[in-house]
Order: sequence, then C-alpha cells, then structure tokens
Amino acid sequence: MATPAGRPSQQPQPQPLSVDFEALSYISSLVEAFQAFDSDNDGLVTAPELRGLLASLGLDKPEHEVRDMLARADADRDGKLSVEELLDVMNAGELGLGALGALLQSAVPALQSAAGPDGVLGADELARLLSVMGTASVEDCMEIIACMDGDGDGAMSVEEFRLMAQLL
Repeated sequence: MATPAGRPSQQPQPQPLSVDFEALSYISSLVEAFQAFDSDNDGLVTAPELRGLLASLGLDKPEHEVRDMLARADADRDGKLSVEELLDVMNAGELGLGALGALLQSAVPALQSAAGPDGVLGADELARLLSVMGTASVEDCMEIIACMDGDGDGAMSVEEFRLMAQLL
C-alpha cells in the first residue's frame, strides 16, 4: 500500500510501555497469595485465612490486628475480604498500573479466541498476541507475562489473565 506521496506505508511501531514491573510483580504475588489462602475458592478470605496470607508475605500479625484490618478493609461489610479489598488495603491502587490494566483488558477477546480448549496460552503466544495489537513490543509483553505468571510454568489461562487485567 502506498501513501499519496508514493511512499510505502509503514506499520505503526509499538510504543515503549512505561510499566513498573516490580509493582506488577507485587500485585501478582498478592493475588497469588490471596488465591492460595482462599481455601474454598469462593473469592473471599476470612480472618483466619487473611492471617495466614499475611504471614506468608512476612507480616505476622496477632489475631486481633487481623480482625481489625479485615473490618477496616471490608468495604461491603460481609465479614470477608475480596481480592479487590485486599489490594486496596495493600495500597496496590496507588502503584499506577491502570493504563496497563486497560491494555490487558482490551486483549482479552483476542486471547479467548486464540486459546485452546483448555483456555491456556503459552507466554510466547500471549506476548505475540499482545504485540500484534501494536501497543507493546514482544519483549515488553514477555516481561509483563513473566510478572503475572506466578507459578513460572510459562503459561496462563485466559481467566487468570482476565482477573489480573481487571485488578490493575
């Protein structure tokens, strides 16, 4: 395809992302810890589960402090903590990753159609799909995925990806 001046048109080059990969890893580790301590997988953590979660992060708190923390963070007053409420308590929202979250959310439909029957994509495939969107280099995408791939198996399910995108 040529431009009106007769020069070949060029594909837009991905712009470098301004991502704090340490912050992204921090949020990912919080989500992973939350999921590990959500013993019944209902998306909510009780006070005893929260105490175990905090201890796993190196924050050994007495039971009364954990109950106070849960009461302060429990925005919907159901006596349990959601992952969103946990991220609020841990000040994850102040890390400035909202633009990355929007980018990742826009990628979810493409990922769903590319995923196999098990809903899992390898890190290289995720990076390729994200970079094809023209918003980031393959290298940036690989770094993002490495931060979000908590178990280090080089793969993520579309659901894991969607959750992280929504939480950022």
